[in-house]
Amino acid sequence: MPKKKRNVLLAITTTHHGLYRGVARFAREHNWHLTTDILYAASIPHGWKGDGIISHVGYWSDLANFVRKATGPKVELTSVRRDLGIPFVEGDNLAIGAIAAQHFLSRGYRNFAWFPFTNDQINDERRDGFSEAIAKAGFRSANLPPLHELKNYQWRGNWPKNLTKIATALAALPKPVAIFCYNDCAAANVLHVCQDLGIPVPEQVSIVGVDNDELLCEAVTVPLTSVNHDLEMLGYQGAALLERIMNGEKVSRDQPRISPQGITLRQSSDMLAVNNYEVARALRYIWANYTNPGLQVREVVANTRLSRRPLEIVFKREVGRTINQEILRYRLEQIKTLLSHTRRSVSEIAGMCGFTRSNHLHRVFREHTGVSPKEFQKNQGLPT
Repeated sequence: MPKKKRNVLLAITTTHHGLYRGVARFAREHNWHLTTDILYAASIPHGWKGDGIISHVGYWSDLANFVRKATGPKVELTSVRRDLGIPFVEGDNLAIGAIAAQHFLSRGYRNFAWFPFTNDQINDERRDGFSEAIAKAGFRSANLPPLHELKNYQWRGNWPKNLTKIATALAALPKPVAIFCYNDCAAANVLHVCQDLGIPVPEQVSIVGVDNDELLCEAVTVPLTSVNHDLEMLGYQGAALLERIMNGEKVSRDQPRISPQGITLRQSSDMLAVNNYEVARALRYIWANYTNPGLQVREVVANTRLSRRPLEIVFKREVGRTINQEILRYRLEQIKTLLSHTRRSVSEIAGMCGFTRSNHLHRVFREHTGVSPKEFQKNQGLPT
């Protein structure tokens, strides 16, 4: 006899598309019907009857009350609403903060700041993961004021007034500075404040958000780097937890945390920490034009406000390499990335990274790595 189709209410109020995908994938695999009216009607389906509820209540008090009073199996897709008294799943927020810290540290930053979305437990965990990793490297992280304020899960405060406070605090930070933001929405607001203040991103302020919401990260004037919070796995594991409860299993309220999946690099943090703005402009030009086989020092100089010799001197002092060495270094880093993650031919990769001849790439790559491009690719263990 086929398994009875279960009716599960999807009570999610956020824009986290990954959560939808994760729950939907589990539902397809386990013969669930998802009631999704809340996503479309933005109202609570009072009187709904079904087999279970999977929720992300956020700060909607009426929905919180509905979920709290509803009978039957329930799972919440965040730990911030522990007041609901139901099992929940959550991401590893300490690891999320640590990933952001390592990204900034690897780029030579010495000034750091944390920007919270609001004052709740998840914000605190991400801040702690970030500041602890920064502290282990011998640095301290400043704390900017939160974008929003909460009291008893209700929004408080004046948003325009808060933005003014944030702008004042951000302007006072030593530059260049690396700012880790609670999520991509917070990161977009930091970008907005920087642009209002005339502070260039990423040359003077490097920004990293969380969630890797492509719709948001790519919709702003400077695309946002973001930590890949594995929301799809979080949604999937939350659905799996609900299935276990509906099957009559007893489960713990606290479940294993979902690990983040690295970081997606975009322009907002695609910069080394340098004190000289003209060096930053030169780096930005090199990184944006490394695919041009004709890229030369004179073109880099022309895109700064210094003449050649002064730029070469300050560039070497700040970066530790000449301009030509940086062009080659960046090309080789991109080549390694392509060799590590794709099955493209060496000839194709050469053309993509500013080499007009593949034999020239072979010679230069072996000279700097000790192996040929093909040997390097083979050692990455790519699936056939």
